[in-house]
Amino acid sequence: MGDQDSAHYLVSPPLGDDPAVIFVPGLGGRTKFVDRWNTPGQEPVIRRASWNDPMNVPGIDERGAALASLVTGSGAAQVVLVGHSMGGLVCLEAARHLGRRLRGTVIMCQYPPHRTPLSPLADLPDRALAEEIEAPPHIRDTTALATYARLWRSEYRLLNRYLESDPRPVLDAPMIAVGATGDASSWNPGCLADWSRYTTGPLSVHLVEGGHQIVEELPADTLRAWVAQAGG
Repeated sequence: MGDQDSAHYLVSPPLGDDPAVIFVPGLGGRTKFVDRWNTPGQEPVIRRASWNDPMNVPGIDERGAALASLVTGSGAAQVVLVGHSMGGLVCLEAARHLGRRLRGTVIMCQYPPHRTPLSPLADLPDRALAEEIEAPPHIRDTTALATYARLWRSEYRLLNRYLESDPRPVLDAPMIAVGATGDASSWNPGCLADWSRYTTGPLSVHLVEGGHQIVEELPADTLRAWVAQAGG
């Protein structure tokens, strides 16, 4: 059957009608580390959702709708969405379209929209921007940096536009909000607790040691425990 795509999203392994867990990355879209969350024979498989047209950068609400369209078209009846950073906002927007298909969400390293300040990063020079978002050396140290920086700035401008928009979706499903002690986007449990505005279901807040990219080092058992909690 191969990978599935809809409106520029790619989910791998492909979705079927079995319960699904889908991870949505933030800026930069790194997903290779998802592989170590899966072991042969373990269910549910944690799938990667990747935006497969990097030169086309739509708004967060459009990306959420595209992901929801893919899930709905696949026949998947039960879905837990896991989002990191800006990917958490994409999950929020996707969830608004999924209705009873949504079992829950896990949002990592992202304050709720009304507690997230507008980002000044779109105004940084290329190198400073790359260092601020912890871009890997193979991007920072090549001539391709200028191209990547233009895309990053586009995403931050779209993020700011989203943060200024209204109304927000309110979900009817459990939500897990995960912060990191060294991350300016998620270190405050009080701010994370305000995710309660976005769901009528139970909210659980967790704080872990580390920085913004803690998701890349997160133990599989820890993530799977949160997924199980969110899935009810």
